[in-house]
Amino acid sequence: MKKLLTACLLAALCLPFMPVAAWSNHYLFNRAALEPIPELATKVKVESLEDFLLKEKEGLVALMAQIESDAKLSYAKAAPQPEALAFKGGDAGTIRNNFLRALRVNPNTPLGFYLAAVPGQKLPGKPSNPQTVSLFGDKDLKGVYLFYDVRKGESVSALDVLATAGDEPDFGLDINLFADNNADFSKDYGFGNQSFGDAKLYYGTQAPFHIGYYHESGIIFMAAGFLKRTYPRYRIHQFTSLARYAFKTGHPYWGYRFLGWGLHYVGDLTQPYHSRVLPTYGTMGMLWINIKAMVGFDKAKNDAIDRISNRHTTIEDYHRKVLWTAYAQKNLDHPFIQSLRVTDKDGTYAPFDDQYVVDVLSKESYNISDKVDELIDASNLLQSFKEGNELKPQDNKALAELDSTITQHMQGVGAHLRNYVRSGLK
Repeated sequence: MKKLLTACLLAALCLPFMPVAAWSNHYLFNRAALEPIPELATKVKVESLEDFLLKEKEGLVALMAQIESDAKLSYAKAAPQPEALAFKGGDAGTIRNNFLRALRVNPNTPLGFYLAAVPGQKLPGKPSNPQTVSLFGDKDLKGVYLFYDVRKGESVSALDVLATAGDEPDFGLDINLFADNNADFSKDYGFGNQSFGDAKLYYGTQAPFHIGYYHESGIIFMAAGFLKRTYPRYRIHQFTSLARYAFKTGHPYWGYRFLGWGLHYVGDLTQPYHSRVLPTYGTMGMLWINIKAMVGFDKAKNDAIDRISNRHTTIEDYHRKVLWTAYAQKNLDHPFIQSLRVTDKDGTYAPFDDQYVVDVLSKESYNISDKVDELIDASNLLQSFKEGNELKPQDNKALAELDSTITQHMQGVGAHLRNYVRSGLK
């Protein structure tokens, strides 16, 4: 029976249950959440990555060695950095690639000079070429983001650098990093084979870096230990350490940009479907579905996959569209925006540290996942939003409750984002 239980759970949890985009367009909520932080009301000069690395390479060699030494104790102990990837500096032609490989990110990510813009406002500069923003170009950006170019040496808003960088990990940094992803660098990175994720999605290989399952039942983790092979805490550790070093050494542009990279993973873990494998499905329900699948009845399994995937993507798209429309209509009093700006909860949480990620923000996301999943159903959001109908919460009690739930959750999201940024600015 124990072997059957293990086999069934493994079958259940190996399935590609989840898309991995998390919230769609982090900038729309990053900016609102971070505006109350007075330290961000400043300008910084755009600096190339190569200039930063060349000026600080000696200190970075020591810093990055320390980052990986610390990570081996907890964040990445299942996949420590191979010694051959340790950062050793380089010259103008090699240092960028050496640095990105030492971080174990995709070295082909463009990392151009650009900032995001608020919908409904005239772009302050030339629209960015999507190829300078994302590894996937327009396939990633069309209809979801607004970016404009900035130039090296230009003075730009620290708030916008930080809020914009909060989307960058979705643009290629975590793509094809596993040994079975068939990139020319992936077998060198030491992450082993991909633990989970939907290989059919062009961005599916980033899943274990953007998801954190910390609160599933013990029996699930016992049967499916690979669910623990996730790396958002590792990324937060890396990029927060780099941000603090950049600030300390007089490179505020890269301080805010690295801090924004770490901010992305904090934001991802506030998404309920990134903290829970299968909302509303209990362990026994998952077992029964897969017992049926094992004897040839796949319908329940396929229905579960479709159900979770559709709800995951729908709530992200709905949240983004509501925020986008509110900005475009200059409705800055919209509850989704106002809730992000409320700072009342900031001081009610413990100071941000590595355990905060597990004990506070992902726990909150896990705890509301069932409610969100059920309200998506009750509000008929899947069908009405898909068909493009105008959604009127006042005419739909379940949708009004879903909006209220999102609004309340966004108060916590805003607090978590601010608490993380404050910790990085120290």
